[in-house]
Amino acid sequence: MLVLDNDQIQKKIDRLAYQVYEGFLEEDALIVAGINGNGYELAKILCAQLEKVSPLRCTLVKIKLDKQHPTAASTSLSISGDLIKDKPVLIVDDVLNTGKTMVYAVSAFIREGSSLIRTAVLADRNHKKFPIAANYVGISMATTLQEHLSFSINNKGYALELQ
Repeated sequence: MLVLDNDQIQKKIDRLAYQVYEGFLEEDALIVAGINGNGYELAKILCAQLEKVSPLRCTLVKIKLDKQHPTAASTSLSISGDLIKDKPVLIVDDVLNTGKTMVYAVSAFIREGSSLIRTAVLADRNHKKFPIAANYVGISMATTLQEHLSFSINNKGYALELQ
């Protein structure tokens, strides 16, 4: 079942960009870090939109981790830690489920000494097992544990679907 179509998702991204800008008004630069896969793709889109609507200079970073087994492999970042120290960070993912993936992503930036960490997601499913919440949310949905929410990008644009 289609939850959000291309136009609706673009409006959510536009709104998220303005909210993020308002949240980082005191900053002139921002690290926008996407969790590998769709989180990184969404981070690229959000970073581009942020640069359109604000004077923020964005540095795009990829967070590499195994979403199914984040403890099995180490979390790594596509830039060196010295470029992160004392910098504000926005961590982006497509869907927030239990919070486990986001906890591991946040911990990577804590280890590197970021000055401020906030999170943004396109969709929050509200099935938290870990004490984490997104600062910026496109849509919040109550779903069953058996349902799967997926964000996709293809030649027709974006889609958020519930399966």
